[in-house]
Amino acid sequence: MNTQRIVIAAAVFASLCALGCGESKTEVTTAAVATPTVSAAVGYDLRRLRPRDGETLAAMFDRMHAQAVADGKQTAVLFSADWCEPCRKLDLELGNTHPAPDIGHVRIFELKEEEWEAATRMDEFAALRKRWYAPKDSYPVFIVLDADGKAREEMKEAIDRLGGEGVEPTVAMWFRGLRV
Repeated sequence: MNTQRIVIAAAVFASLCALGCGESKTEVTTAAVATPTVSAAVGYDLRRLRPRDGETLAAMFDRMHAQAVADGKQTAVLFSADWCEPCRKLDLELGNTHPAPDIGHVRIFELKEEEWEAATRMDEFAALRKRWYAPKDSYPVFIVLDADGKAREEMKEAIDRLGGEGVEPTVAMWFRGLRV
């Protein structure tokens, strides 16, 4: 945001200078066009799936996944819990912004254990999680899916892969490398 303001301020300053310095409008326009563009920062596209009467979790997920694919988005699913310290750290990252080309192409579906437990629907939560990740009681589970809803890469695999490539293993770097 600040970089955009600087670019706009520079263009305004150049325009004002042109009026007082005798430059033509054409020269000012050319100078403004030559200014490097800055990619807008966006927040993560995060959608929390909460229990709803009359709709199973599997049906809700399948519906929302199909919509994300129709919107041209890659999808990721995140299973987390409030009591989980790594989940809380991940929540902090998911509150950040990054350049749109890095993260804007991914829609994240988050499921919090406590919400499904309180609705006594943990069986649905566990069944959906088992589609992609069999071990129980391990959090967070964060998986990027393909257009068919199959696991493409799990976060722990991404951390190992990125580290092996000498890339800082962050969510934004993970998503950047998964563009289709």
